Amino acid sequence: MLRKAAGAVFVTALMLGPSLAHAEGTTCPAPTVIVPDGRITTSTIPTGTSYFFRITSRAGNSYSAEFHNVLGAAIQTPGTLTVFSDAACATPITPTDTSAVDPGDLNGARVAFTATTAQTLFSLNNTTGGPITYSFSVSDTTMFSPAWSTNGTFDSFFSFLNTTGGTVTGTLTLYNTAGTQVSMNPFTISGNSTAATNTSALATVRNSAGTAKFVHNGPPGAILAEAAIANFTISPTPYFQGVKFVPTRESTH
Repeated sequence: MLRKAAGAVFVTALMLGPSLAHAEGTTCPAPTVIVPDGRITTSTIPTGTSYFFRITSRAGNSYSAEFHNVLGAAIQTPGTLTVFSDAACATPITPTDTSAVDPGDLNGARVAFTATTAQTLFSLNNTTGGPITYSFSVSDTTMFSPAWSTNGTFDSFFSFLNTTGGTVTGTLTLYNTAGTQVSMNPFTISGNSTAATNTSALATVRNSAGTAKFVHNGPPGAILAEAAIANFTISPTPYFQGVKFVPTRESTH
């Protein structure tokens, strides 16, 4: 009898498992947890329903969140999206609407923002009059570079291409090897345009080195970055070393 009872419990758990795994949180205190690495999940939101989602965010990092109407034949978002900077859903923030920025998503609610707290929450309210099949994903769009240098007569150079047709704003921050900020430069980059700077122009402390970070308010892939450490005083051949400057959490592949 015990074996039969245990087997029945196991079968019941298997039957209920998929439903429970795909059920979104309907209250702010019990939200659906999203990993902000670009992975995509598909579900359905009933009409007249609000779902709540949460990411573990890092203050100062930039993010892009997208809730897309998968089956929408006409232009229709899956609901009204609100972003909160606190766990109680009491402090809404105003993100940048990137739904019209290429690659555009007129059937989705897509926003970009820079986190200010360790938790960011979202609510999606469906008042369309019918259930909607939708997908949701959040990407950490922060870009990282592992090295810059001002040792001796070396300097480091940075260039950012806005790959979209819309205006993107961003901020370059340089840190020393102890993780302390030493330079910062904000940018406003027009569509299909570039912005550039270097450690000399930023008056970065000499004979130092560290890492770099770039945050922006565009969708994933909006910025293509290049970095280099160079010394043009060396003769007869100047020194030039390209350095990676890439997003690391925009997707899982």
